[in-house]
Amino acid sequence: MKDSNLRPGVVTISAASALALFTLAGCGKPGPAGPQWDFVKVDQGGAELAVEIPAHECALDRRTGLLWEARTTAAESPRDVFTWYNADADSHLGFPGVEDGGECGLARCDTEAYAAAANSAAWCGRSDWRMPSRDEFLTLVDPARIGHGPTLDPVYFPGTTAGEYWTGTTFTMYPQGAWAIDTIYAQDRVDWKSNAKHVKLVSGSKTAVKPKGRGR
Repeated sequence: MKDSNLRPGVVTISAASALALFTLAGCGKPGPAGPQWDFVKVDQGGAELAVEIPAHECALDRRTGLLWEARTTAAESPRDVFTWYNADADSHLGFPGVEDGGECGLARCDTEAYAAAANSAAWCGRSDWRMPSRDEFLTLVDPARIGHGPTLDPVYFPGTTAGEYWTGTTFTMYPQGAWAIDTIYAQDRVDWKSNAKHVKLVSGSKTAVKPKGRGR
């Protein structure tokens, strides 16, 4: 088992900063009140499928044009978790995260490596897979499903694991942290990038979902 704790070279922060970061765990914002979804199933080659076909690999949200990882024939493993890592300075804001700190079947178990693997395999005919922003992921969760398993539509995302998923959005105040979405409670919160979580990738325009102007 890989150690997902902080590794040598990781920047530490003060106790006050840590308290501020974890206080945010109780300040999550719920996702949109449904129903307002318009999904279509997509196969591994990128073709749209009829809703009654059970096996699909992706789900297209026709409201935004974003294509989401769904994986029903190779369902997500609850044991596949990834530390937050992104070498792009505009994304990591001075703290790239932790490489290979999770557990998975890839050679490297972090968010950047996972997206790279999806692009190399051209999932659903796309090669622009990436981590979703905080606002993009919040368009998927349905607060009306709280208490009934994962809060994503079970028809289009039946392989979703109940738990926290990373987004690609760094927390501006303390870039050692990033935003995650809890699929059980349909809320967001900040956590250390060194912690391993699930990942659900997205493909499509980064401007399809407008930021809501919430604190970063």
